[in-house]
Amino acid sequence: MAHFEIRIDSPLSAPDAWARILDLRAHSVVIPLTTVTGDTLDAAGLAPGSSFNARTAVGPAGFDDPMVFEEVIQPTETSAGQARIRKEGKLVRGEITLTVTPRAGGSTVVWHQDITVNHVPRLADPVVARVARGAYASVLKKLLARV
Repeated sequence: MAHFEIRIDSPLSAPDAWARILDLRAHSVVIPLTTVTGDTLDAAGLAPGSSFNARTAVGPAGFDDPMVFEEVIQPTETSAGQARIRKEGKLVRGEITLTVTPRAGGSTVVWHQDITVNHVPRLADPVVARVARGAYASVLKKLLARV
């Protein structure tokens, strides 16, 4: 299993950063070739058990990345929020922990992920981690920059 962490200091308040990152509709806009569907797509409505699917495809060729929220603790102006998301796909599995903590002048976003890509040998975990970290960091920065 590959492991990586992304840390971003944002000028946004913790609730605003949380809302932008977990606006799952926006993921369909900023992640190339991907459409997100689910029972709840708005950060305010997410709760343990909320599920969604990120389908990445070109025409009929693609894969589903189904995920379930295991924990959702919304941040406030003065307290950290945390979400744990389990990836349950046939191709990609693992767990994500998102923590958004208020700080003077904004918030700190920490995205920790454990990821396994089926049919990719464990020997390649450092490469998987490096590629995934770069892709997720780009997406997080785009989500935080959205109005």
